[in-house]
Amino acid sequence: MNILITGGTGFIGTRLVKELKKANHHLILLTRQQKTSKDDAITYITADLSDLSSLTAAFRDIDVVYHNAAYAADHGQKQMIYKINVTGTKVIADLCIKHQVKHLIFTSSAGVYGFPNSTTPLVETSEKHPLNPYQQSKVDAEQWLQSLSDIKVSIIRPPLVLGSGGLASEIMIQRILQNNMVYIGSGDNTVPLVHVNDVAQILRLTLEKDTKGTVFNVVSFHSTIKELMSLLCTYLHKPKPTKHVSYSLAYLSAIFYEHLSKDPSLTRFRVKTMGTTRRISADKAKELLDFRPQYTLETTVSDMVKKHVTI
Repeated sequence: MNILITGGTGFIGTRLVKELKKANHHLILLTRQQKTSKDDAITYITADLSDLSSLTAAFRDIDVVYHNAAYAADHGQKQMIYKINVTGTKVIADLCIKHQVKHLIFTSSAGVYGFPNSTTPLVETSEKHPLNPYQQSKVDAEQWLQSLSDIKVSIIRPPLVLGSGGLASEIMIQRILQNNMVYIGSGDNTVPLVHVNDVAQILRLTLEKDTKGTVFNVVSFHSTIKELMSLLCTYLHKPKPTKHVSYSLAYLSAIFYEHLSKDPSLTRFRVKTMGTTRRISADKAKELLDFRPQYTLETTVSDMVKKHVTI
């Protein structure tokens, strides 16, 4: 099968490539910078989501498209976010239809649900309450894709994605190494987390088992922020955080920082991510795709820190 992947050289994309190679597919990876491959199973094509002419040739003889590429930012930059995440997605879908691609698999985000601060599990039909332009762009892209009738579209919604080399993982690790981690509130709030390899797993399973074009949440496990940080500190041989700041103070500070800087060190998105409770159900993926998370809190933390310590 010929499979085109956008974002194939990114954090999730590289794991997806490894997952799909096991099934002997031919993979075509779109990249903004020219690359060559020594692997016969991989072909690189230089293209830009904002340049239709550069994309067209890549869609010839393609059976399936994974659209992973996105512009992620938790503050500001709305114009660029929409250009890549909404307009770019429409371009990809239009090309899929034009070239009779059978299946489009879109990596969205559990951010579409917002942060309800509730222990009630969020399911795929739960109300959407996006907080920032990035989350709103995923809502808008999803709605447009789901309006299409000429192609099967599957949508995957991961929450915070962790693993070795991931941006979120590195930010947490650096703050701990610098003794700069502060809990927002008690730290006992529960959050959904997913290992990047579990995301790659569900993306493969969606290709193999989603016959209708369906929306799926993907979660490896739930953890309190305090449990996550405590285990990270143990593996990094650093003292556990003892500092706390109230949620209300952190949120007000985030508003101040967002108005003060184009690249704020604290945003409302980060405060809500680290300071509210959210549970997400992956039962639908377990039932329909036979998705089985391979990572626990401990194995995820072990993988996150492997670049920094010898375990």
